[in-house]
Amino acid sequence: MRMTYKEWRQKHKEKKKKNKKVFASRKEHVLYEIKSWAIVILAVFFIRAGIIEAYQIPTGSMEKTINVGDFLLGNKFSYGARTPDWIGIPFTRIGFDIPYYRFPPLTLPKVGDIVIFKFPLDPRTNYVKRCLGAPGDTVEILNKKVYVNGVRFEDPQTAIINYSNIFPATYQEPQIFPSGNGNRDQYNPIYVPKENDVLILSGLSPKEVEFIHHIMILDGHSKEDNFGIYYEQGVPKYKVKQNYYFMMGDNRDNSFDSRYWGLVPYKYVMGKPLILYFSWDKTVPWSQFYKKVRWNRLFHTVS
Repeated sequence: MRMTYKEWRQKHKEKKKKNKKVFASRKEHVLYEIKSWAIVILAVFFIRAGIIEAYQIPTGSMEKTINVGDFLLGNKFSYGARTPDWIGIPFTRIGFDIPYYRFPPLTLPKVGDIVIFKFPLDPRTNYVKRCLGAPGDTVEILNKKVYVNGVRFEDPQTAIINYSNIFPATYQEPQIFPSGNGNRDQYNPIYVPKENDVLILSGLSPKEVEFIHHIMILDGHSKEDNFGIYYEQGVPKYKVKQNYYFMMGDNRDNSFDSRYWGLVPYKYVMGKPLILYFSWDKTVPWSQFYKKVRWNRLFHTVS
């Protein structure tokens, strides 16, 4: 005999009532709710820290690959998921660093990849740039064209590069890194260190001293441990502790990147863009919401 909807509903209520947890006191009920929500919050915290995180793009350094006002999801698993390394009040800088563990990566950033990373000068800030130099590579820029190990890196189709306005090779841009290494359009060859590289520290130019000191600091050394310098047969040497990467924006004339602040250590590599889940034009008022949303960019992959 078929069950009527009324009978089914009554049976469902009885089953739900039977399975409902019974608390001995109000205090026990409150503690149970707190524990349940704590588990949910902790799970979200670990997912955000190690697997997927949402990012908003505030600057135009990656135009038009990634535009100002784009919102993207980042895959933090590919380059090595990690447990949380900071605890504090969300959306503030109030908190403290904690020890973390990084799982083995499925892959590592390679030349051409778009990478999400912690800004080396302010690890509380996330940057998104394109990797144009992997560990062991030599990067050079001639007349705005990028060469990796002497081979031309083809400009991304969506990049903004003004070849009609090029700084001359004689111009030394004051903000360039390391000091005296040319300018944004004429950037002298720079080697991107890899883990376990041994750098000889004798006979260095001021530019080379600045560059290696930058690596020592990012490796975690300081004056207290003599910046990790050791001697072999009287020759001062330094052994690099991790892989490094050279990052640049696709909007080549308007990008604050490795040409100005140096390399990105692997410990600061967070993940890769997965998908654009939302995008809006900040110049359009909210009263024109339909025009404000960039509908053609929703759910696009980033490459």
